[in-house]
Amino acid sequence: LKPSWLKLTNRIRTMSGLCRGDRAVILVTCLGAYFLSLAMIYQMSPFFEVYARDNCGASSLTVGFIFAAMPASSFLGNLVMDAMIRRFGVDMMLNCGLILLAASSLGFGLSHNVAGWLSWRAIQGLATAPIYTSISTRLARTFTGEGEFHRVMGLQETCGNVGVTVGPLLGGMLFQYGGFSLPFIISAALHLLFVGVSLISLLCREKESKDTKEDGHSLEAGSEGSKPHESTASTVTICSVATLQALLLSGISTLCLGVWGAFEPLLGEHFVDVLGPLDHTVIGLLMSLSAVPSTFAALAVASLLRCCRASWLMALGLVIYGLGTFFIGSWELLSPWTSQIGGLLLIGLGWGLCWTPVLPSMVDAAMAQLGDIPAAQARHAVSPAVSSIFNASAALGEAAGPLIGTWILPENFQLGPKVIAIFLVVYAACTFLSGSPKSEGLQSERRERLPTQTRLRSVLPSGPSENPELDG
Repeated sequence: LKPSWLKLTNRIRTMSGLCRGDRAVILVTCLGAYFLSLAMIYQMSPFFEVYARDNCGASSLTVGFIFAAMPASSFLGNLVMDAMIRRFGVDMMLNCGLILLAASSLGFGLSHNVAGWLSWRAIQGLATAPIYTSISTRLARTFTGEGEFHRVMGLQETCGNVGVTVGPLLGGMLFQYGGFSLPFIISAALHLLFVGVSLISLLCREKESKDTKEDGHSLEAGSEGSKPHESTASTVTICSVATLQALLLSGISTLCLGVWGAFEPLLGEHFVDVLGPLDHTVIGLLMSLSAVPSTFAALAVASLLRCCRASWLMALGLVIYGLGTFFIGSWELLSPWTSQIGGLLLIGLGWGLCWTPVLPSMVDAAMAQLGDIPAAQARHAVSPAVSSIFNASAALGEAAGPLIGTWILPENFQLGPKVIAIFLVVYAACTFLSGSPKSEGLQSERRERLPTQTRLRSVLPSGPSENPELDG
């Protein structure tokens, strides 16, 4: 029992290290914003297509354009977001994004025509660009210890899955009992409330940073004011980190959201056709079902990476994702309920395994290009540009998915998912053969942290450090 007890103790220490001091404030702020934004975005999935068709005569293709308007504008916004973060800072961009998302979502809920929905949906996309890129940048800069970034990405995916689960479920219920506008009014109010929480956390973090500087620790996690960081960060742009390997990795995020985006606008009507009459609450529950295995898979990624390479794990996730899409289109080969529930569960499992390691692997690859620069400084410099590429790629997939799905799938919902499955398997093979970033994984973090410790300890006061990230 002793080895098992030691493993449990180490895991508890690891998780407690993520929730210490200002790191806890950063974690709660980022994960809370991520949860709320995804819940707001996905809450309309169970009912919008039917509502738009019945009230405005919108076709499936028109609904696809409305769904795609948000990620299309988010893609454009992410292309300049690294420069915006360098200029205005992470906290400013995050809070501005939350306020704009609340206002645009309220406008969407109060609109009753296609032109209004398209306009407000595009503004929603401009709001999500600073939100997601700021969150990714903040987490990458803060959680730099051994395996911490992978664990935090697992927690982020868990919060996102809860948002994707709760959003459609509550959205369907609120729509059924309160009409079209009610879900958007409530979610906008919650976003504005969270902005207040975020501003309070910012004040707490600034106070913590001042106390830390008084103790002689100038390189605390989450701080952005050091001159070496700023000078290095100013030379790192999207173009400088957009290597072939980084683009291949970012393609996984494009596929994950693109494939799901192809199904999302049509799943409500598809479930009714295949499974029989269903109310909006049941449809919302089915559409959120994939979040359950995705959560467990995302949380397991950090442990799985101890025994396999990230490229292998991402390739396996893509294969499982492809098998899930095959199931979705195979209700005549299998029983209807088995094919749909099994497909959703497999999609969720594959998503968690292939999505979670992507951003940490991209950061590792970009850090390797900076050579002998200390790890903390390199991570601080590359995080905005890498996060912009990652989120822009995800937005591209989310934009293209609904357009392709509403164009191809209504004609043949059996053949389309099988073609998608084949493409996912081919991309999985490319990911497997490409290998992992040069500085990937835990061993790279140990190698990169050693020179950082040497430089810091040469200038810091003698005695044990109070910063757990520097002591490892």
